Amino acid sequence: MNTKKYILAGALMLSLSTSTFAQSTDYINALNPIINAIETAPNDAKAIKDLVKNYQKVYKKDEKALVALGNVFLAHRDYTEATNIANLVVNNKKMNGSEGYLLLGDIAALQDSIGNAGGAATHYQMAINLDPHNIQAYERYAKVYRHINSDLAVQKLEELRKVKPDYPVEATAAEIMLGDGKYTEALSWYEKANTAHLTEDNFYKYSYTAYICQKYDKAVQVAKLGLQKFPSSEYIARVGMMGATEAKQYTDALNYAKIMFDGKGKKVANDYAVYGKALAGNNQYDAALQNLNKALELDPNNLEPLKTIADVYTAQGNSDQALEVLQTYLTKNKKANSNDWAKLAQAYMEKAEKATDTTVKYAALDKAIEVYDQMVAKFPSISDWIWLNQASAAQMKNDPDKVADIYMKVAAFEEAKPTLTADAKSYLEQVYYGLGYYHSKKGNKATADEYFKKVLGVNPNHEHAKKALGL
Repeated sequence: MNTKKYILAGALMLSLSTSTFAQSTDYINALNPIINAIETAPNDAKAIKDLVKNYQKVYKKDEKALVALGNVFLAHRDYTEATNIANLVVNNKKMNGSEGYLLLGDIAALQDSIGNAGGAATHYQMAINLDPHNIQAYERYAKVYRHINSDLAVQKLEELRKVKPDYPVEATAAEIMLGDGKYTEALSWYEKANTAHLTEDNFYKYSYTAYICQKYDKAVQVAKLGLQKFPSSEYIARVGMMGATEAKQYTDALNYAKIMFDGKGKKVANDYAVYGKALAGNNQYDAALQNLNKALELDPNNLEPLKTIADVYTAQGNSDQALEVLQTYLTKNKKANSNDWAKLAQAYMEKAEKATDTTVKYAALDKAIEVYDQMVAKFPSISDWIWLNQASAAQMKNDPDKVADIYMKVAAFEEAKPTLTADAKSYLEQVYYGLGYYHSKKGNKATADEYFKKVLGVNPNHEHAKKALGL
């Protein structure tokens, strides 16, 4: 197991800064035997007794080293031993004690099941009193106190700015909001920040927050700023690639992708999926397919790349392959939404439009109509929208009776609603006029006039309906 990562586990559980533990590889390495012993026999206190005793003897004058040991116990939720270590530090008059109170605050925060934060905040305040430059104490005070009083939490960070003028208060406030899933508020805080003071991690989170909020241009803008300061940051470049791809800025997306793939960090399925989408947007179809298939290989459960693969086949003129891939996607993905299904139906419609053989054309339209039938069963709340699309397929097939049947369904669907939205009125206007026209062609003037009058009931200014009624 990665030793450093394990030592930091206690802090990571709090989603807090870990700089305290990165001061000395000497004591970090010395913790290895203790960590291994705990992993081997987690319930055997005797197994680590001598190891802990020897460690404390060597580092008895090193406050940070002792606190690191306490965090090992905290990572295992051994609050008793972690507390003993913390008290050993705060009661030692030869030590400052600030790091010890920081550990006591972390212990209290993790033990607090109701989230009142009072005990943890008290310890963090003591850490600040003993060392006004203990950045983590300010940060953790703010993070545990955010549920009680978010304004006071930010005020605590403002206190830190007095001793560290370049401290990015706004960025930390944004992270507090991120911790609560308040992405819009987080983005607002990031936008107030002085970018000159932002760290690589700040830029990454800022850009990603904009991406989550679907502010893709903003995500790209922030990534660009971040890369000016940290030109080789694969993490910032990753979000830049994602944002640029969604914003259809495909050339820029490929430039960000190069920086990301040149980095040494682990590449995941989504990296290849987004890269493939950017390549497809830049008409590099073979490379796109290669990367999209790589994404599927790394994560077979994420079926999203299949949709892009279908787009690539469509762009290459391989409509049958595109339809096959889309069908596979819908068959395997139980969470496919209405847009996904509509995409399959539309693909059949496009095949029909391009077909020169009537048999092929009608077969494709029948498939589209079949897909729309499945959609009505799966997404009944938008049946009207689905039926109108289905009617378009029937019109392409020159089947006016089928179109009329569908229009009758739409009319009944809208008429059953207690109130009509603008869309519902528009749908009624369309189908009433269509039914009037249909019956006029059939020679059913009385029925046709009834529908034309219904059109005027929805839209009194409908010129074609007026003309049909001789008004």
